[in-house]
Amino acid sequence: MTKFFVAARAALKLAPLIAMSGMAVADEAESYYLENIESSVQAKCINCHRSGGQAGGTSLRFTSSAAGNHDAFYSYVNTPSLGARANTVLTKIRGGAGHGGGVQVSESSTEYQRFSSYMELLSAPAVPGAPTNVVATAGDRSAEVSFTPPADDGGAPITAFTAISSPDELSGSCSASPCTVTGLTNGTSYIFTVTATNEAGEGPESAPSAAVTAKAPSVFRIALEEPVNGEIHSGVGNLRGWAVASSGITKIEILVDGVYAFDAPYGAARGDVGGAFPDVEDAQNSGYSLAYAYSLLSSGEHTITARAHSELGTTKERSNTFTVAKFPNPYITEPNAIDLNTASCSLENDEIVLIDALVEDLIHDVTLKWRTAAQGFEIIEVR
Repeated sequence: MTKFFVAARAALKLAPLIAMSGMAVADEAESYYLENIESSVQAKCINCHRSGGQAGGTSLRFTSSAAGNHDAFYSYVNTPSLGARANTVLTKIRGGAGHGGGVQVSESSTEYQRFSSYMELLSAPAVPGAPTNVVATAGDRSAEVSFTPPADDGGAPITAFTAISSPDELSGSCSASPCTVTGLTNGTSYIFTVTATNEAGEGPESAPSAAVTAKAPSVFRIALEEPVNGEIHSGVGNLRGWAVASSGITKIEILVDGVYAFDAPYGAARGDVGGAFPDVEDAQNSGYSLAYAYSLLSSGEHTITARAHSELGTTKERSNTFTVAKFPNPYITEPNAIDLNTASCSLENDEIVLIDALVEDLIHDVTLKWRTAAQGFEIIEVR
């Protein structure tokens, strides 16, 4: 930007008719004043526009301080708003608007064009100041950056804010706090600065935020896949599921009808779970599984609960309610206790019904149903 204004100032010396960009800032306007306007003020204006002079009662008064005279112009021209009196100055120096001093600068002169360029510099908005109070909150490969807008908008409305990360220089734009920056690398520490932009351009960076580390959201999940909720189970079948936690799993407890029964073995291979939770360490070995004698439970409805314990000491549960179907004897040991010689069979869809099956000298009708999870037929009714 400095190179731009050096070039612009040189161009104004050679060709005062060139219009200045709205990107002018106060120090460039002052430099232009010192090189192009102060001599005219001392020669033509200060005799009246000074304390005790004929125009000493106006708000535009000059002294022997060149920098102070520029400040007087800046205050006068930009009151009550940016550039509000620029045209008044130009009108008066060419003898208009009841100027008591008459024509001081001819409108067709190079000197007048310099005044005109100076008024444009004074009236052009500067870039905004720096935002303050920058605070970053890390998320999953992202951060939310909040801030307070600068008190100085440079004389023009702020149209955008930009939050920038370090490292990686990733950015996110917003029209008001907060800005969201995405694409961060989880596990990497970042600081953020914020800039404000108006029609004059982008202002300086804010002070940096405190460092934050992008991270995947904490995960703690448990699933109970068998027994299947709402289905019928019998005999010896599977009791299985999986559990993952970002902090790690310490144990899986099994409760039967609300009462602790045993701990389930944990750590079985579950590639599907590992694929679903790639950010959780060892999620591919998150299964729990065992053979369970459902026939040891009474006939009717029961509930099994799997309770996972994390390394942080927290727990999470999943319960399934099911029905047990069984023969009167919970465990039939006699190898000749089953006789199907006089039984008949009917088939429908994925069910098999054994009619008049002899089991331990009692006649039963037994219904078996295909269980995909178990990859076999399971007794679902004994009559």
